[in-house]
This record gives sequence, structure tokens and C-alpha cells, in this order.
Amino acid sequence: MTANMVELKNITKQFGDTKVVQNVSLDVREGEFLTLLGPSGCGKTTTLRMIAGFEQPTEGNILLDGKRVDGTPANKRNVNTVFQSYALFPHMNIYDNVAFGLKMRRVDKNVIKEKVTKMLELVRLQGYENRTPAQLSGGQKQRIAIARALINNPKVILLDEPLGALDLKLRKQMQVELKHLQQQLKITFIYVTHDQEEALTMSDRIAVMNNGFVEQIGNPVEIYEKPQTKFVADFIGETNLFEGNITTLKDQFALLNLGGREIQVKNEGLQIGEKVYVTIRPERINIVANEINEPSIVTLKGRIKEMIYVGSVSKMVVLLDNGKEVVVNEQAGKTQVSDYINKDIYLTWGIEHGVVMKE
Repeated sequence: MTANMVELKNITKQFGDTKVVQNVSLDVREGEFLTLLGPSGCGKTTTLRMIAGFEQPTEGNILLDGKRVDGTPANKRNVNTVFQSYALFPHMNIYDNVAFGLKMRRVDKNVIKEKVTKMLELVRLQGYENRTPAQLSGGQKQRIAIARALINNPKVILLDEPLGALDLKLRKQMQVELKHLQQQLKITFIYVTHDQEEALTMSDRIAVMNNGFVEQIGNPVEIYEKPQTKFVADFIGETNLFEGNITTLKDQFALLNLGGREIQVKNEGLQIGEKVYVTIRPERINIVANEINEPSIVTLKGRIKEMIYVGSVSKMVVLLDNGKEVVVNEQAGKTQVSDYINKDIYLTWGIEHGVVMKE
């Protein structure tokens, strides 16, 4: 079994009367890429800063490699932090920027040279030793910041939205590079972002935070396909959310009343009269011309209101007969919308794709 490299035990952080992190418990495994994901103000950066030692918890304990470090200064913890702002020294060349930590520890010059050379090769910037940060692109600066963090051989690398300042194409490229680098080095990475796609692309596991709490922890597939709360369902990617009350229970499924229309959902401990929510991803919904009457298939009647072309995908906005709008994502060209304009269509999906949540 893989050991836990970082353990948060009932961590709370309070500023004045405001609790920005509330009773968070979280284990990060050795060699894992874990992402703290959530909107601005959810507590993810404060959590990262407490692990780094820049903030101390109001309550709870932090363990690094099995030893308590809450109360230990940042410079005494075997972790390094990479920031969005790069924090490179503008008056130093790249060699000196990467070597800075080793020089502060008075490491032998020959050892420093060997390690700096190795790090620059690792981030594919060998030959850049004599350049200054001003002579580098944003992506190159970020790789130098990562090399500087790695050269001290920390047990944990903390990354606070490090790709946020890059343009979209470069950010996607750096996501792949950073994940490959982490897999190669097998160092524990704890990554903070508000970008859902970035989290899904890079992470072994994701901790979704909201209002200081961790709402759900799981691998990317679990977080996307099996959200446990309304917030997670709505925050991660695009979804359609239905709300209603259970009217009928059968062996494997139940009926949910959606404003006068009933749909089938999986029966997993549901009760008659209970208010529940159902989330269904746009790509799980099909548009068909005729109603399907099967217990395992949900069918809803509606009309296509709008189509938005976004490259490989067409987004259909469908108005149901109860007035609710539903978004459907299809491969571009699959449905000829002109055939369905001002005509009734049906939306269908398998009940296994509708995730039921109680709140």
C-alpha cells in the first residue's frame, strides 16, 4: 500500500470571524498528483498555503511524511512552491535562478553545476543558462520556476495555479508536460486550480472544494461521472440538472415527477415523496424522432430551440414541453437540425447515465 505523504486532519483556518477552511481532512499519497479544485474564495489556496507553512491552521494538524509540521516554519518543511507569477529573480540569469536554493545551502559548486544541468535538461531548456528571465517566454519561465522548485529534491511540490497566466494553447501543452514530468520524477504534486478541464487532464485524484469544505474526493472519472452533490455536478463540466419528487418505487428504478412529467431514475435507497436532483451530461443525451417506451430509457418530448456550432461538437438547446431548457452535445453533423425545426423531437438517455443526488 502506498504511504500518505501529506495528511490534513480536521484543518480549520479562520481570519477574524470568517472560516475560510472548515474541518478539512485529506490524505495525499506518495507520488500522487492531487488537485484542489474550486471557485475563487473556496479555500483551496489557503489550504495549500497551510501545507507550505505560509499560514498556520487555527485548528487541526498537518503531517508531512508521517511527522507533524503545523507550527513549523515554511523554510523548515521539505516542500517547495511554484506560483503563477513565476517569482524568478530578474537580475539573475537562468543558471543562478535554478541554483539559488543550493547556493543558499552552500552546496559544492561542482555538485550545483551537475544538478542545474540535469534540471535544465529535464525541463528541456539546456543552453538557456546565460539568459535572463526577461528573455524567456511565459512557458519557459514557468519551466524554470519548476526546475528551481525541483532541484532541492523536496518530498512535495505545491503548485498555486502555475499555468493561469499562459495563453490557452500553451497552457494545454504545459498541462501535458507537467503531468509527464511528475510521472517521471514520482514526486508528490499538490496542484491548485479553478479550471475543471485542467484538473481532469492532469490529476490522479481531485478534491473539489466549496465554501471552505471538501465536497468530494475522487479520480477524474468518479468526479465527472458520479458527482455526489449538486455543486460538484454543476461545477465540473457542463450538465443538465433536474429537480423533482419520487412518486413510485420499483425494483431497480423509481419515477421522478418533473412538473407533471415522470422520468425513470435508478432506485438507490430512495423513498416516495423524497425530493431529489438528477444530473445528466449533455453528451449522454440523444435526439430521436420517435418516443421510446422502455423502462431503462428516459424519454422527454421537446423542440430544438437553437443550435450552436463549436467545431467538432454541436450544442443543441432543446425546449421541453414543460418549459425547461436542456443542452445536448452531439458530434457536429450527426443531427440535421433543419429536419427538426418546428417539429417535436424526443430526448433519450439510459437511466444508468442519470446520477441521482439528494442535495
